[in-house]
Parts: sequence; C-alpha cells; structure tokens
Amino acid sequence: MIRLREKLLLYENRFVILDLTIYEIGNTIWKEYKRGSIKNLALVVDMFKEIIENLEKLNIGQKILEVLEIAKKNNITFYDASYIYVAKEYKLKLVTEDLDLLKFPETISLEAMLKELKI
Repeated sequence: MIRLREKLLLYENRFVILDLTIYEIGNTIWKEYKRGSIKNLALVVDMFKEIIENLEKLNIGQKILEVLEIAKKNNITFYDASYIYVAKEYKLKLVTEDLDLLKFPETISLEAMLKELKI
C-alpha cells in the first residue's frame, strides 16, 4: 500500500477528484476500521490526506439539470451521474470499479489505469 501511494504521488498532477470522493474515502476508511482491517486509524487517514491534499477538487456547480439528464437517460443515480458529468465536462477518465459505470466510455478500471501508468 505504501509503495502504491508513493507511485501515485508521482502522478498527482494527472489526477483530479470530485468533491464527493472525500466522503467516499472517509466512509471506506470508517467501514474498514469497524471491520478491524485498519488498526492505526490516524496513520491511514494521514496517508490519504497526503494523497488528496494536492489534488484538484471538482464539483458539478449549478449543473443539476445536466446531471439529472444523465441520470435519467442512463437509469443511474444522481450521485453516479455526477461523476460521469464531471468526466465528460472536463474530458477526464473516471477510475472506478463500479460495473454499471464501467459501461461509459469516460471510465476506466483501476487495474487498467495502473497498467497504463505502469504501476
């Protein structure tokens, strides 16, 4: 995990996150801590803070209708449509493991991204 973090930091200028991503990370850390997978909560939080602190954070702004149109057209949640909207709007690749989202051309799996970056 630490080696992966160090390699990802080399590419931090190529990554952006949606403001919602911070909540996803927090929820994942909390769930794994409750399961007992994380022993040192502060260490894990510090590691993720180090990764995300320099990443540009994007949001949908006032584009609620546009996001709702994506959700409606594709029968996905507003939450998921927010990620797709930002990826389309900024011509980005959305890294995801969500099989429903991987159907969109704007997405790429984590494994494929790591392979492309030779990590």
